[in-house]
Amino acid sequence: MSIKGFHLIFITIAALFSAALGVWALFVTEEETGPAITAFGVICLIFSLILIAYGIHFRRKSKDIIV
Repeated sequence: MSIKGFHLIFITIAALFSAALGVWALFVTEEETGPAITAFGVICLIFSLILIAYGIHFRRKSKDIIV
């Protein structure tokens, strides 16, 4: 497996874990944890979207550079 392939797999797994953590944090009741966990969930979901955008950008940019 090339470094490019490993990088794309790593970014995909990181985005999936971040999205799962964000969804979990949004469905935890605020009475148990407070409003900070809701903010954490939103931040995780935003980070997941950033990772997806970065993965798409990396794939397009590395298509011509890395074989």
